[in-house]
Amino acid sequence: MLRPIHANILIKQKVAEETTTGGIILTNAKNEGVVEANVIAVGKGTYDAKGKFITPNVNEGDRILVNVNGGTKFTHEDTEYVSITNNEIVAVFS
Repeated sequence: MLRPIHANILIKQKVAEETTTGGIILTNAKNEGVVEANVIAVGKGTYDAKGKFITPNVNEGDRILVNVNGGTKFTHEDTEYVSITNNEIVAVFS
């Protein structure tokens, strides 16, 4: 299991389905702006410039929206992950 350090957040982006189960092709399946993702793991936080300890605003298991090109993408054991920071989160599903 990967454990992010400091204020990093480890996510797994959802892949947009391009066809339905009935075989209908979805022409606008790829969203070029934001993408849904699942939070896999969350770092403990870090200090800001004024010395205040800041924790990330999400928890493991949350569903979020992030910019499609945000973060740092990498592959570990054949699974693609993205490491982001709190500032890269667009919204959290409630």
